[in-house]
Amino acid sequence: MPTKTFLSLPIEKRRAIFNAALEEFADNGYSVASTNKICKIAGISKGSMFQYFENKEDLFLFVVQKALRDIIDMYRAENIIYNDLMDLKQIFISSSMQMIRFYEKLPKHYRLYLRINYEIDFPDLKKIRRYLNRHVTAVTQKFVQIGKMRGVLSRELRSDLVMFLINSMLFRLVELFFIPGVDPVLNISSDPDERFTILENVYDILVNGMGAKSV
Repeated sequence: MPTKTFLSLPIEKRRAIFNAALEEFADNGYSVASTNKICKIAGISKGSMFQYFENKEDLFLFVVQKALRDIIDMYRAENIIYNDLMDLKQIFISSSMQMIRFYEKLPKHYRLYLRINYEIDFPDLKKIRRYLNRHVTAVTQKFVQIGKMRGVLSRELRSDLVMFLINSMLFRLVELFFIPGVDPVLNISSDPDERFTILENVYDILVNGMGAKSV
């Protein structure tokens, strides 16, 4: 974690170091990322960098935690999931579209998130994934609680399995929004109306299932 020396820096300097490190880790992963390049982009010496952080791993863990806090703070600022006037379908679609907008605003944050999910060379990987998942599932957990409370979702369903299905589907969908051609079957354009329709269909599948409706 950052030293007192780092925390005493002007906020603009701290932001410059974070942005440089985020870009390098997001673009190249942990092992390939260069602290020399981070220092050059941030406009600091390598000696200064290691007055601020114990080592490269320490810097990386700081970047991961701050990147996640940035996303969580944006969620809390809009707080869509707690709007009691919305039905469950509106909550699902609005919170999903909100997540997509956030990643459009913070593309480097999203690239880092992808790397953490797919690569295995990060330090303290299990700890990082537990930290990420604890916060990422908070929104899904609230959705399931509201759904069961309102009788839209069966109270007999295992909440952990429902959250797993929702998180898995949304994670893959967001990939499709940002990485064209990543799926061999489904392609989604950047058109907001198409995204909205896709999310409507996903909600209907999750809540109503895929079985044919009896007449």
